[in-house]
Amino acid sequence: MKLWVALSLLLLLAACTRRPRVSIPAAGVPAAHLVCPAGQEDMLRWFTERDTSWHAEGNHNPLYTTVLPDRFYWTKSRNGWPWDIQLYDARYIYLWVTENGWSSPAAFKQFVGKNEPLAPRCLALTGGKDASITVPDTRYDAHTSCSEYTRKSLRRGVNEVWGPYPMIWKALPRRAPTLVVSYRYNCNDYYDACRDKELYYLVKDYGLLQWQHYQLVSPPNNYQLVQSSVFDRLRPGAVEPWFPCGDR
Repeated sequence: MKLWVALSLLLLLAACTRRPRVSIPAAGVPAAHLVCPAGQEDMLRWFTERDTSWHAEGNHNPLYTTVLPDRFYWTKSRNGWPWDIQLYDARYIYLWVTENGWSSPAAFKQFVGKNEPLAPRCLALTGGKDASITVPDTRYDAHTSCSEYTRKSLRRGVNEVWGPYPMIWKALPRRAPTLVVSYRYNCNDYYDACRDKELYYLVKDYGLLQWQHYQLVSPPNNYQLVQSSVFDRLRPGAVEPWFPCGDR
């Protein structure tokens, strides 16, 4: 009897000192689903959260994901703006809209049409360089209001998909395969010596967990990190994005 009591006390103490388990939303399939050919992945599942009732928080801003039939939003505050808005179809995922400052939802930068394909929609992942897209037309409109804008250009661009690589993320309970999507712009006519490079770190069904911006120090590939956002916590809660200028 005494031995049984002692064992019960030991089990009770172990239960009290065990770290509480964090409830992480389970993986699933996003609303806008495409059946890719055998051996290929739907990249939309890497760019977006599968359960958009959750959001990510990080060192600069939260990140709320909203998936619509032809685009998805990465919304960066509870106000519903600012955001990054990317288009997608059966061929590509495209960079489209980002904020032009944080003072107004009517101030934004918008690529012309679908001129900035960032990644193929369906892609075979090899663990190395999976895709490379050269972008000759990087024109975009820098809006100060819904109707007032200045047309600009980022010269040539090169977009690549790398991985997946096993990486450790504080937001997730275990090491996760991670894609690195590289977006280089302000390149010369040979798509080289690009002055800017942005990296998106993506985990399937969890979306963006880190973003980095580098600037060229010396050509062709000596870059210096100038800005980084890490999304290291998953929290319940969603927002409805607000883009008052709509389709323009």
